[in-house]
Amino acid sequence: MERRLTSRNVSLEWIDRGDQDRDSVSAHLIQNTYARLKLQYAEKLRQNWVEQLESPNQVLEQLSLAACLIELWRSMYGTQPATEQELSWKNTALFPGFVDLACGNGILVYILLMEGYKGLGFDACRRKSWETFPAEIQECLEERTFIPRPFVDVLDLGEIGVEIHTGNFPDNTFIISDHADELTVWTPIMAALSSPSSSLPFFVIPCCSRSLSGSSYRYPPPNGGPIRSANGTPAVRKVGDAIEQNLQPASGDLRALRAIKIGEKTESGFLNSMVGSLAAKTMSIAEEIGFDVEKTWLRTPGAINMALIGGRRQVTREWLKNSGSRDSPTERDQGDAVLKIMEVVERECSKDGGIQVAAKLWVERTKSLHQGQGTVHQANILDDVYFPIALPFVIQVPF
Repeated sequence: MERRLTSRNVSLEWIDRGDQDRDSVSAHLIQNTYARLKLQYAEKLRQNWVEQLESPNQVLEQLSLAACLIELWRSMYGTQPATEQELSWKNTALFPGFVDLACGNGILVYILLMEGYKGLGFDACRRKSWETFPAEIQECLEERTFIPRPFVDVLDLGEIGVEIHTGNFPDNTFIISDHADELTVWTPIMAALSSPSSSLPFFVIPCCSRSLSGSSYRYPPPNGGPIRSANGTPAVRKVGDAIEQNLQPASGDLRALRAIKIGEKTESGFLNSMVGSLAAKTMSIAEEIGFDVEKTWLRTPGAINMALIGGRRQVTREWLKNSGSRDSPTERDQGDAVLKIMEVVERECSKDGGIQVAAKLWVERTKSLHQGQGTVHQANILDDVYFPIALPFVIQVPF
């Protein structure tokens, strides 16, 4: 399957979907939703653009992602956006809420809240664009830094100068992890630890590759596949060698580099790339700790990425069966699940020297981001916040 570098359409295309088409949503729903969102929000968001390090094209990226999520949630929870509630007796009352990890400019959170879905977003640094949103939206955008619960348990944090949260969210919260960098691999772990035997569903779009310590790290391709050198041949690697983040031609052979980039446009080539290997690693960890993960190609007006959807099928079955709730776990199930999750965390932290070393690296990085700000406030990001106000096999929306 060939992948283009850019797209003027929005689409979500399942990979290895098998016979699951029967639970999909027809294409016209997401088409209509994207067109409506673009007409309703795009111009105003572009006029109010204040971010200097991001392109205004981010508006269309976030609108397209919002359209995908709205239709995903319609199929999972039976909910509808606010504009449709005026014409129907249905509403989003049953929607359990969302959290957008590393929400950046906050546009996605703004759109989803305006559409009637309760939730919030957090980021390590407050953005200028947050001030352009209504006050009730700003209340749902939090400047907090994530420190994983396993790291908190092995360290004496003291004062680190920043408000933190540890990834504990209310039951059934839907986690969005869009280009969340060091939070990418942590997302399924966070979702599982927050509710060990009834794990939270998630939607992940991988980006920059990081280990659990937050350090730059390129994961090997899946199934033990070879990492290719700049000339396209397998790179020789010794045990313990660092894995280069971005392979470059040693002799200035741009033709060889171009061949590698073209190869990455295929499914097999993508999995050999940095982002592809990160996606495969995230999916592998998620499946190991109990998630049913679906992978898709996500096409937006400016980019093509792989997206991972965790727990959709189980949540859909339980939510619709129980009319707005999920099956209750047992204490034994929870204990066994936590032990399994912690085994995975300890194994993955071993590449950084163990969980304590990884925890210290994470905290040091946190301090460097927020030098000189306040005192630590260790709190669950959602504890004191009141929430305000199966997709098609191939979906394409005219730009």
